[in-house]
Order: sequence, then C-alpha cells, then structure tokens
Amino acid sequence: MAEIELQGMQELLNSLNELGRRGSRIENKALLAAAKPILDDATATNVFNDKSGRGRAGLKISRVKSKGDTKTVLIGIEKGDISEIFYMKMVEFGTSKMPARPFLGPAYERNKGEAIRILKYEFRRGLGL
Repeated sequence: MAEIELQGMQELLNSLNELGRRGSRIENKALLAAAKPILDDATATNVFNDKSGRGRAGLKISRVKSKGDTKTVLIGIEKGDISEIFYMKMVEFGTSKMPARPFLGPAYERNKGEAIRILKYEFRRGLGL
C-alpha cells in the first residue's frame, strides 16, 4: 500500500480561511460600488420636481445586509429620513390622485449592466486577478 504525506496543509487551510474573511470585505466593497451609478442616476433624474432638494438628498445606499449566504444593499430612503421625505415613495409608485413618476426602477434598469461590470472589476481587483 502506498503512503502519502502532505506537507503545508495547515498553511493552505489558513490561507483559505483568510481568503474567506478577505472575500467578505471584497463583497461588501463591490456591492456598495455597484450601487453608486444607480443612486447617481436616480438623484440626477428630471422625472419629478424636487423644489426643496430634500427628496434627492434623502436617497442613500444602505449598509450591506446579510441573510444566509446572500448579501444585499438597498437604494432609497433611509429609515430615519422617512418622516422628512416620505413623499418620494408616492412619486415612485403614484397615488390615487397622482400618476407614478418612477425614477428608482428606471435608474436600476439603465445601470444594471454597469453595476455588474463594477462587481466583476471589484472582485478581480480585490482578489488580485
């Protein structure tokens, strides 16, 4: 029977563990960077009139949230700002007395290709590829 001896296995396991921690940081950075063009497009829209400027200023990218193996970021109104700019939801979806003037949905559709390109770039850069 042949005998096999592996050397450096612990170093390999340590490297893989470090890559996991580093990968998580890379994921977070990539998600935030990919959301930026969508936010920029949504805040630059001329679909609605934002006389006070608070509506556009209230649009933010959330912190990275994890649920199981899935990480997400949200683009929209932060919870603390809802009382100040609650009307942005009405602009996006409309009301019984006002037609919808969507700006977030179209911003996502126009920029999803760019977001994917940024994700790929950030992952490659973060992993040194």
